[in-house]
Amino acid sequence: MAGHNQYVKYVLKLSGEHPTLPFAELKAVMEGECKVGEASCRGRVAFADVESDDHSFISRLAYTLKAAEYIGESGSLGELAEGVYERISDAASFRITSSGETQRRLGKLLCDMGLNVNLKSPEADIWVDESGGAYTAGLTVGFERSYGRRRPQYRPYFHPTSMHPKLARALVNLTRVRVGDVVLDPFCGTGGILIEAGLMGMGVVGGDIDERMADGCRQNLREYGIEGRVVTVNALDMVVEADAIATDPPYGRSSRPSEDTRGLYRKFLSKAAGILKRGDYMSLMLPSDRDVECDGFTVESTFDVRVHKSLTRRVWVLKAV
Repeated sequence: MAGHNQYVKYVLKLSGEHPTLPFAELKAVMEGECKVGEASCRGRVAFADVESDDHSFISRLAYTLKAAEYIGESGSLGELAEGVYERISDAASFRITSSGETQRRLGKLLCDMGLNVNLKSPEADIWVDESGGAYTAGLTVGFERSYGRRRPQYRPYFHPTSMHPKLARALVNLTRVRVGDVVLDPFCGTGGILIEAGLMGMGVVGGDIDERMADGCRQNLREYGIEGRVVTVNALDMVVEADAIATDPPYGRSSRPSEDTRGLYRKFLSKAAGILKRGDYMSLMLPSDRDVECDGFTVESTFDVRVHKSLTRRVWVLKAV
């Protein structure tokens, strides 16, 4: 295991749900957690060189399917097996996670070198990705992906406009927020964004103009053991300090924004610029036909995200100036 001040390389399998959002989320989390290093991407496989052996930042990633400490890559399974053997030769047992044929062939090569297979509780769990004409191997880094169990319909208070927890987590991560920072959602609804921020170790503050929503948000936060401050308030009247804002403003609860909501967006952006400090980030989801109009921010990136069959929204990542 590498020590501190020594770079550790990770290989990650990104979700195919969006062409650019998964890699952008990885880079944002690395930046937020001050993980000094570089990240690159080859199709749906990403590589991250990090100056630390603490891989806890990986557990934050919503749009990453698998992760491992990089061992090596090759177009030849025989050559790859040699690199894997060198890394795990002291392990009492191993397991290969890969496609069936690769799993069988690499497993046989390692067994021929004298290693023992244990499919249930191996000492070394090897993940192999096969893409782009190359095999890439790494020591699996386990992390929980329990979004299905946190879907809105399973919370004490449910509303049909609630965001899927995977997207909610990505919105938080795109703000470059780190553990211990305070995340604000001024349109918190039933609390989906705040739940994800709280589970990642951030402080949470929310507000909603609807008392029923604010109370439902409190119920939902308690369900997950999250302590946060939630108030019934117009977002334009909030007096609060925060390190980041992640939010999903109302759309008039219809597919297109009304003139009232258009005005709300403009006023809210001006308000948010007064809450955040220079260099802080805000992520928000708006109708895909809306532009951001505010002198207080620069646009870092945008992502068009399919919310459901007939609805696409645009995620904006803004930096306070």
